[in-house]
Amino acid sequence: MLNKLLKAYTYLLLVLLYIPLLLVILQSFNASKYPGEWKGFTLQWYVALASDGEVISAAINGASIAILSSLLSTALGGVAAYYFARKGSSSLVDNFFYAPIVIPEIVESVSLLMLYYYVGAELGFWTVLIGHTAYNVSYAYVALKPQFRMTSSSVEEAAYTLGAKPFDVFVRVYFPLALPGIISSMLITFSMSFDDFVKTAFTTGPGFKTLPLVIWARAARGRATSELNALATILIIVSLLTSYVYTKQVFSGKTD
Repeated sequence: MLNKLLKAYTYLLLVLLYIPLLLVILQSFNASKYPGEWKGFTLQWYVALASDGEVISAAINGASIAILSSLLSTALGGVAAYYFARKGSSSLVDNFFYAPIVIPEIVESVSLLMLYYYVGAELGFWTVLIGHTAYNVSYAYVALKPQFRMTSSSVEEAAYTLGAKPFDVFVRVYFPLALPGIISSMLITFSMSFDDFVKTAFTTGPGFKTLPLVIWARAARGRATSELNALATILIIVSLLTSYVYTKQVFSGKTD
């Protein structure tokens, strides 16, 4: 009986989570501008979106930040994960890396903004990139440390015995074995950066916008048009695909 209740609760939760997303997707293909009134299938909102210069510019900005942030955070978090996986780490060290994940994002954003003001930094591309990377390093560390721990120290010792140098061991031994974790780290950090609103809003300056900022600005001004439904649908698809690939990498790594 309890299992049936838990199963029913899980299905109900999934329905409540995905029905709003499904409605947004359906409305993006609706010829009518008004929800609840279906006037036929259309792609006109996507065509209008493709000619929107602000949206295209924001998409390029967001993708640039997300790609660079995922590469930097994976590299920085990966080195830390490798070191503490091989040398051992106390709970204090792990808590240090876990803190940015559990601290409210608004607190981190305000702290970054105050830091930028103190040092006189000009808000824009680089301040957003630094903010996203500082946040994503923790996710990279969490994703990669178990991958490095799974590799037996005897593999490393065997490589040293055969004359390999520390750098060669990392690149030729640990890197291929940790590849599922590296891919997972890049996917999750890319998604976190591309979809981020709070930290971007606090660390950006005039003239530099990403898609979440454009969506919020238009919706706040009462411009929640059908083009926004099309834009939201694209973001939903990108997020779901990223989540699927990330989950597949995680479970394939466990299976192997």
